[in-house]
Amino acid sequence: MRRIGIILLFLLTAIVTRAQSISDIDRIMRLEGVSDPEELDPYDVERLEDLLRHPLRINYASLSKLEESGLFTHYQAVSFIDYRSRHGDVLSYSELVYVDGFGAAFVERTAPFISLESASVPGMTSSGSSSEHEVTMKISMKAPIESAVCDAPSYALKYILTNAGQFAAGIAFSRSYDADGIMPETMSGHIRYDLKRGQGKIIAGDFNARFGQGLALWNGMSVGSQTSPSAYMKRSSGLSPSSSYTGVYALRGLAADFAFKRFRLSALIAVESDQDDSGILPAANIAYFGRSAQVSVTHYATFMSASGGMKIPDMKTSADLALCIKGTDLFAECAYDWTSGSYAALAGAVFPAGEDVRMAAMIRFYPSGYSPLRSAAARSTSKCTNEHAVSFSGEASLGGWVSLKGKEGYGSSVRKASCSFSVDAACFPDPKEGEDPHDIQIKANTECTVMLTEAIRLKLKVSERIRSWGRLFRTEVRTDIAYMTYPWNVTLRLNTVRSDGTGFLAYLEGGYKTGITAFYLRQGAFLVDSWDDRIYSYERDAPGSFNVPAYYGRGVWTSFNASWRFARWGRMYARAGVLAYPFMQRKKPGKAELKLQFTFDI
Repeated sequence: MRRIGIILLFLLTAIVTRAQSISDIDRIMRLEGVSDPEELDPYDVERLEDLLRHPLRINYASLSKLEESGLFTHYQAVSFIDYRSRHGDVLSYSELVYVDGFGAAFVERTAPFISLESASVPGMTSSGSSSEHEVTMKISMKAPIESAVCDAPSYALKYILTNAGQFAAGIAFSRSYDADGIMPETMSGHIRYDLKRGQGKIIAGDFNARFGQGLALWNGMSVGSQTSPSAYMKRSSGLSPSSSYTGVYALRGLAADFAFKRFRLSALIAVESDQDDSGILPAANIAYFGRSAQVSVTHYATFMSASGGMKIPDMKTSADLALCIKGTDLFAECAYDWTSGSYAALAGAVFPAGEDVRMAAMIRFYPSGYSPLRSAAARSTSKCTNEHAVSFSGEASLGGWVSLKGKEGYGSSVRKASCSFSVDAACFPDPKEGEDPHDIQIKANTECTVMLTEAIRLKLKVSERIRSWGRLFRTEVRTDIAYMTYPWNVTLRLNTVRSDGTGFLAYLEGGYKTGITAFYLRQGAFLVDSWDDRIYSYERDAPGSFNVPAYYGRGVWTSFNASWRFARWGRMYARAGVLAYPFMQRKKPGKAELKLQFTFDI
């Protein structure tokens, strides 16, 4: 009864109002098909934030660059190239909607990340190249509230050179608070050379390798949630250069791909190392592309040095299929783990179920012996192993598009009303805790959003997780209440979690944003006595610094974020935050932090 009371309380609270302009993180969430920023991959956020600042010039882009951006499926990329070759550059978003495989909803989600810049007359295609330079510098300082002594500063520096013709390069390095000394802790960088006529590319340094649906070779993390149909089918980007601040997920070595007719061969060799061993990772992928279908095979093996010779701790082979038939996307992948002798597989579909209604379904089979190394496929738990699951999701939009007050055009509009739901049921053959086999977990999520006016949006999310081990139930209800009249906005969030006990979190945020300046002031409080009831809440930060802290204990926090474009080629970001625990019986240290970041585009 108490759980039902909590849900009814927040249902009543949600009848108030919510309004908010579309922020960068909102655009990224809509593109990735997730309902909350806490579900996003930090690496993908950094990559997509770069695209928001430097949109992909699709009228100049080759097929390879369209695919590796991660914005388009291969079918969409081929369709766009074909349209551009027959009709010339796409000069408006209205025209882009009619390219086969796109559609109004997809163009609306993708528009902020692309540019329709063109140097041609209608009916012709653009050519040529230009060079761009980007420099980003940031420094952060943190200190316990009880101490006047600051920790050693955290800092990062990134330089990117891009040429629309055949060459690109980048380098980044950073130091965290916990690093020894003051020298950089991590470094990443790349040099890229494109072959003529888009026939392939060569990358030296740090790069990403993402093939199929992520069962075999997909560096990066996988979101453990499929809350909308848009999140079901992965967009394989193949080989792409990386200049992430941390370089945590990137591979390091040499990679290349070559296209010939309907085939593409990708090959790489990366350096592997850990505390005790070092080795190499060779891998290859060969793909065949039809007009509306794609088939590929991926193989990789890790060779590590060991006393007495070499060992192969991880080796996989996979085959994947992606097919588009009259607006329905079908996808599947099967992988074999040579080290354990076990198979893993997944299959799914994303399909229209009426006007402005989309559905998705997926089945997954990951045996307990299957190694999760290099895998980032859809999953319910933290790894792609020991999981047999089925999931189902749907979303519907009602009414037309509403342009947000003070904003016009694609990327600044939302549906008048939308709702989504998802259910994921998983069985784990090996027990999670204790001795009972075949543990199960069911996760259900529903979300409703209504635009009451051009400035007022109502949103409510309710999710439930049921397990046969540990804490059996975890209920979360989240309500956002905001009002926005451009350029001002005010947002109130109320969040509660019920599992071991009951946790509460609330914050009030006011903001001002124009094309030149922006600032946000947030004041929040939380009451979470059990770690099982911890609440994650996205915090605004400078680009490249994805910040989702877990709030636990009894405390308050204040944060201030500001940005200022002081010239056409430069912008400054600043963030200050204070976290304290004045209501804890057992003393817990708080912290204060200051960040500064400068970005220069030349």
